[in-house]
Amino acid sequence: MTFDELLEYVAVRDVRLTGVDGTLRYDAPATVMTPDLVAALRSYRDELSRWLAGPADGREVTRAPLSAQQDRMVQNVERTGNSSGWNVGLRLELVGDLDVAALDAAVDGLLARHHALRARLGRDGDDRFQRIIAHRPVPLPVVDLTGLAPTGVRDADGEAAEQKRARAEAACRAVVEPAFALADEAPVRYALIRLDPGESWLVLVVHHIACDGWAISVLLRDLAAGYRSAHAVGTADFGAPAAQCTDYARWQRDQWDEPTRRRRLAHWAAHLGDGPLTLDLPFDGPAPDRPTGRAATHRFEIPERVRLAAEALARSRGATVNAVTAAAMALLLARLSGTRDVTLSVPHANRSPRAYEESVAVMTTALPLRIRTGAAATFGELVEQTADSLFAGIDNLLPTAWIYGQFLGPAGGAMPPGVMVSFAFQNTLDMRLDLPDLTVRVHDVPTDAERGALMFGLVPHPDRLDGYLEYPLDRLTDATARDWVARYVDLLGDACVHPDRPLRAT
Repeated sequence: MTFDELLEYVAVRDVRLTGVDGTLRYDAPATVMTPDLVAALRSYRDELSRWLAGPADGREVTRAPLSAQQDRMVQNVERTGNSSGWNVGLRLELVGDLDVAALDAAVDGLLARHHALRARLGRDGDDRFQRIIAHRPVPLPVVDLTGLAPTGVRDADGEAAEQKRARAEAACRAVVEPAFALADEAPVRYALIRLDPGESWLVLVVHHIACDGWAISVLLRDLAAGYRSAHAVGTADFGAPAAQCTDYARWQRDQWDEPTRRRRLAHWAAHLGDGPLTLDLPFDGPAPDRPTGRAATHRFEIPERVRLAAEALARSRGATVNAVTAAAMALLLARLSGTRDVTLSVPHANRSPRAYEESVAVMTTALPLRIRTGAAATFGELVEQTADSLFAGIDNLLPTAWIYGQFLGPAGGAMPPGVMVSFAFQNTLDMRLDLPDLTVRVHDVPTDAERGALMFGLVPHPDRLDGYLEYPLDRLTDATARDWVARYVDLLGDACVHPDRPLRAT
């Protein structure tokens, strides 16, 4: 074991190192302190003592190149000029008997466990890399509003509870909305807001460069495991450490040999051909010379009858609900834009190999899915075309920037210029949280910063299908956004009930 390997090893196994008067001391879970680890600590005692003597805020554990997904995210941030648009914010509403000490231990354990939450971005010439800083325990920040009037009680004017709720909302926004300085600070922030003795909010925000929807589910599962352990025995035990974002970035460098890369690029060249990468949509106004960069989100629920019809059509055609709903989105966009050829940006979770299933990292790959609405006689045929293209795209997975690069050239950036529509079927996002003695509700907290594209998403649950449309306020009014969503829901429902009816593409 080299010195660098030792630093990385102890960083994810909760081995706490301290240097006191030239003596190296360590503390770790009993299952971690193997004879080999003890021997390595003794062998590198002098090097560890010098490392511990350095500034605590900048002790580097390891470094690695950026993954293709991280590099694309950096390009997206630079293109939009607003890092806060990529903040992934959550509000965990905790009702009941909260063990604050256990929650503190669980959150601290998350930071120790996952490299992605302690990463800083660096640059060496034209090459970017990630530096992982050693974990340093920091107490859970607490915003205490319990001294104000209870949220369920109104004063004579009926205003005290509303004012308290407004202060809690403002405190939540203060955590979620500020942009991250990714070169200088960790891509994670959090705070506990105490509203009443029996009600608290844990606010957590992670920059998209460190997570995707799958990773959020991993974080919530780890948080629950750490809380239950700390609540029961006083320490947060997460079990064996997960593979890291740094491991994934290094592995990815060697994943594709040149023949495989050329073969997969040939698939994308044939699939996309001379089709449009962007769309000319009927926005409410032209792109302003000085955009505000503000966005809004319209949320909705797919009616149960439409959801059930989509599921039935997927089964009958050997497809997925993802393919059915994406085909309907392509049909709507074709009618809005007057074209018979639509390309959607479709995120794929990309958790292969299985060693990375419990990793916190951004591994999602956005596949450009070309859907030729004019080439299908019926909606059923369009679903089959979409399903075939999705499966083929997954079989020929490559970093998104590589796919676009052959059309846009080296200076093309992370995505083509113009309006793209992202269609995300988020069936890997699980925001359920089970904590002892608590009722938990998890809500996402979007910022109002634009991300440069129309973001349309569906989030399936066991008994419902939720949706959202994120849109730029400079181009689209609330009324138009709601109209487009209503037209989509109507089209989806009608097409699923009559999949063999001749298709009107535009």
